Amino acid sequence: MKKFINLLPKEIQREASLEKLSSRLWNLLVWILLSVGILLLMFLAARIYLKSELSRVNTRIELQQQVVSQEKNRELKRQLDEFNTDLRNYVTLEENQAFWSEVLIAFARLVPQDVAIDTFLAERETLRIRVTGFAKSRDSVLRLRNNLLDSEYFENVNFPLSNLIKPNDVNFTYTFYVNGELLIPSENE
Repeated sequence: MKKFINLLPKEIQREASLEKLSSRLWNLLVWILLSVGILLLMFLAARIYLKSELSRVNTRIELQQQVVSQEKNRELKRQLDEFNTDLRNYVTLEENQAFWSEVLIAFARLVPQDVAIDTFLAERETLRIRVTGFAKSRDSVLRLRNNLLDSEYFENVNFPLSNLIKPNDVNFTYTFYVNGELLIPSENE
């Protein structure tokens, strides 16, 4: 570094140096203030921008929530409609459903002990029942026929003579009808 010779008196040198320092400090202060001002403006601009973005995002979120809510409502409404349809179908079915369980119980009580039922076919529309089975004796087949005739649940018992051909180990077939008045539930129940 080159050395400069300063011929000024010490006091003036000192004042010049203080002026120089003062000038540099003022320049530093001005630059600091300008920098802080610029930073403040940048922060303010960023805040305004972020506020507008936040508002825009909130608006989009609300719109999406409405869409989702509408979709959920549509899905829920569809499920409710489906459930209501099923419930109406069930109620209609129950109202029109005949009480076959009572008929089955009544028939089971009429079958003698030495008779085995192989098939039991019931037709809901015609109320016709067709039964096939096996009995140890002709008397058991006749006892089943008499039991069916005596029962209030059954009527029009068709008894083919082929059921009586063999005295023992008899395969039989019966066709009879359910008393429709007992099958449909009364209004009191």
